[in-house]
Parts: sequence; structure tokens; C-alpha cells
Amino acid sequence: MVRAFPPSPPVSPPAESQSTIPDAAALRRRGIVVMVLSVSGFTINTLLLKYLGSAREVPALLPLLFRAAVGMAIVAVFFRGARAAKLGPVFTDRLLFWRGLTGVLGTAAYYWTVPSLGAGKATLICNTYAIFAAGIAALWLGETLTPRRLGWLCLALAGIALLTGPDLGGSGFVISRDDLIAVVGAMLAAASVVLIRRLTAAHHIGTIYLAQCVWIFLPVLPLTVGDLGGLSAGDWGLLTLAAAAAGYGQLAMNEGYRCLTVSTGASLQMLWPVMTALGGLAWFDERFTALQIAGAVLILAATWFVSTQKA
Repeated sequence: MVRAFPPSPPVSPPAESQSTIPDAAALRRRGIVVMVLSVSGFTINTLLLKYLGSAREVPALLPLLFRAAVGMAIVAVFFRGARAAKLGPVFTDRLLFWRGLTGVLGTAAYYWTVPSLGAGKATLICNTYAIFAAGIAALWLGETLTPRRLGWLCLALAGIALLTGPDLGGSGFVISRDDLIAVVGAMLAAASVVLIRRLTAAHHIGTIYLAQCVWIFLPVLPLTVGDLGGLSAGDWGLLTLAAAAAGYGQLAMNEGYRCLTVSTGASLQMLWPVMTALGGLAWFDERFTALQIAGAVLILAATWFVSTQKA
């Protein structure tokens, strides 16, 4: 938010110094552009995950490994000097460890389910982390969970049931194993968000981001090192592109929220599951039943409300 200008002094400052102060409209335009680019980065990452997993049969853990490696490179490039991330606390701070553990499990659940559930469906379930985070914060941090928020939480759960239950093959209302993995992954992502709220009081955001990358990279590397030799040059390129798109999306989202109000930023972020669902339909013929569409609408509405309204 841009601060209001103080009362005019007797002598006006030079014109060139005035021009260096961004006005609210310019800041908002920058925030909108950056947030749309963030959504584009997340969408590209998700659609590449779907393609790599279903068309090229790349093991689900490899994109996770590449995301962690590229993330650590991003930290080394962007978080230096006065904003330098610290590696030591990643191994000594208990909360940073739990942030890393919930991060690796939550992200792994999402990466695992994108090829099987589809880009749109997996992303919609993943986005419910904001709903679960409100409940976890109420239990752990003592934040207020108003009756209205509780009502939206119940509607989001109903939306998840509608999204995951109906089967396009006509076999009835069935929740699959991967549906459950996706929901648990969203809960773990919510726990990561709540941990970040606690950690920002003591650690720089670069250190918190590094913790996620390190604790993904260390356990995943020995599980995937044998698969690296079987990758083609195209696989390496696409995996790196997917990881870079995810990292860029994260950094751009942070910058977008710096320039925009929470409600505007969260509204723009709602484009991610919508764009992903449209991309899944266009390139992978991913379709939804009428009940699934109703569930998706409930999830988006509940996520938007919880993300934008004060407790």
C-alpha cells in the first residue's frame, strides 16, 4: 500500500524526486500484471506436470526433485546480501523442519495426483488449502473461526465431495485413492501455510523458502537418482521449465500481493484453477460432470471468501 503524501512543505521537492514515487494506480497496474504472470507460471507448471506424467511417463518424484533444485538456485540468486537466506536454521530449527516436511508431503501429493486426476481437478483440490488453513490456524494459533467462515468450510467440503465423487464412467459416486491423497495433500499444504505464519516472526522469507527446497531435495534425491540417467534431453528441458515456472509463479505472487490488496490478489489467483481446467480440457480432453462443476464453483467461492475476508 502506498502511504499518503504528507502536507506540502514551503518548498516543493525537485520534479525528478517526485517522479520516483510510484502512484497508487501505477502500483496497482504493476500488481495486476505480475499476478497474472504468476498465475501463468503456475498454470504452465501444472500442465507440464500432466504432460510429463501421462504422455512421457516421467516418475512423479522427478518434477519434485527439479523444483527443489531450481528453488535452491533461486534462493542463491535472489536472496543475497542484506536479504540473504540462512542455511543453518534449516537444520536446527524445529519449526523449519516441520515446514519442510509438510511442504514435501503436500507438494508430492499434488505432483502425484496431477497425471491421474487431471490438471484441473487436482489443482481445484489443492486450492482448498486456504480453507483448511483457516481451521488449523484456529486450533493452533488461536485465530478466530467465525460461524460464517465455518459455514464456508462446510461448503468447501461439500464441494470436494461433489468434485471427487461423481464418476464419468457412470459407475456411481466413488472417491478414489488419489482423490484422498489430493485432499490430504491440501491439508498438509495448509499446515505449511500456518507454519509460515509462525516462522515469519523469526526468519526471513528466503530462509523459509529454502527450508522447503532443502527438505524436498534431500529425501527425494536418493529415491530418484537412478531415474536421472534414463531422461532424454527433452525431459531435462521440460522438467527444468516446469520447475522454473513454479518458482517464478511463487516469486511473482509474492510481488503481486505487495502491490495489491489481499482481495484483489486472491481474486486474480482464482484464475489458476480456472486456467488449468481450461488447459486440461483443450490439451488433454479433461471433462467435468455437472455435479463436479457445481463442486468446483463451491470450492472457488469458499476459497475466495476465506482468502479475502477478515476473521
